[in-house]
Amino acid sequence: MKKRTACLFTLMLAMTTALTGCTGVNKLDNSAEAASVDGVSIPLGEVNFLLRYQQTQMSAYSSYFGEDFMNQDLSGSGSIYGETVKSSIVDTLEEYYLVEAHAEELGESLSDEEKAAAEDAAQSFLDANDSKTLTVMSADKDTVAHVLELMALQQKVYGNLAQTIDTNVDDAEAAQKTISYVRSSTSGTTDEDGNTVELTEEELAEKKDVLEQIRAEAEESGDLSAAAENHDLTATTSSYGADDESLNDTIKAAADALSDGEYADIVEGDNAYYLIHMDSTFDEAATQTKKESILEQRKQDAYTNWVDGLKESAEITTNDDNLSKLTFERVFKIKEDTSEGDASKGENE
Repeated sequence: MKKRTACLFTLMLAMTTALTGCTGVNKLDNSAEAASVDGVSIPLGEVNFLLRYQQTQMSAYSSYFGEDFMNQDLSGSGSIYGETVKSSIVDTLEEYYLVEAHAEELGESLSDEEKAAAEDAAQSFLDANDSKTLTVMSADKDTVAHVLELMALQQKVYGNLAQTIDTNVDDAEAAQKTISYVRSSTSGTTDEDGNTVELTEEELAEKKDVLEQIRAEAEESGDLSAAAENHDLTATTSSYGADDESLNDTIKAAADALSDGEYADIVEGDNAYYLIHMDSTFDEAATQTKKESILEQRKQDAYTNWVDGLKESAEITTNDDNLSKLTFERVFKIKEDTSEGDASKGENE
């Protein structure tokens, strides 16, 4: 229990950071309803707080898209990025409220110690930021503490459901092969007018010859990577399983015919030739990593299935009029530590 509580404290204290927000008076009614879950209102202030906090975590985007990135359609979806983030925040809070309403069915709740930790972390957050920043974030103690409690409770419920999974993973399900391969592009070149010039038969044959040379050097030295580099090419190592869809099908088919230490004949794929080496037909380390991945997926599935079941029977509504008041004119970012004296206080731009 102490270990799990310590993890929750880490989660809460991660929120304690100095923020910088643009000046301006917050005209939001923080108690207005942003959404409702089975008759329980989610206040607009909680949505605004999480949304603005999320903006600070995305401040690095400004280096690529400018400070106004939240008002830009970054994905080409027809919606500004800020609206996408806002929708995700609302979905998250709706899920948290469902978890809060049903956690006791799993025997989970927050202890007095954990609730006190949430209040302490909330106060630390308030102390680290100036009043103007806190106002535009809707960050009062009750709002911040409740959001932290929701996060902590969700983590406990996730951990509870994670303990219900089948922890047995057969080698056959997780088995991983590991190969190394060198790719040589056959897609042609581009002339000065931007037109694609296909490679000649001689040029294609030369590319195959180079791969054969690499193979001969690698068989002699035992180092495919070095042999490829000698010819300005790169050897790539990849692990895969029977149901893996990330590896090129042409490569996978050729690799599956190999035993440990064997090379395939040069493989002709789409726009490339491949030299393929089977490093291991059963990579124990990669297989163990895959087993861990399968277990993590089972945990996620156990939690998702539980939440999805709750959503199916829940009455969830959103108040689009109130949510539309959350706009993105202000900039929020983590305050840079520029001095040793009072670096913990946020400044308003």
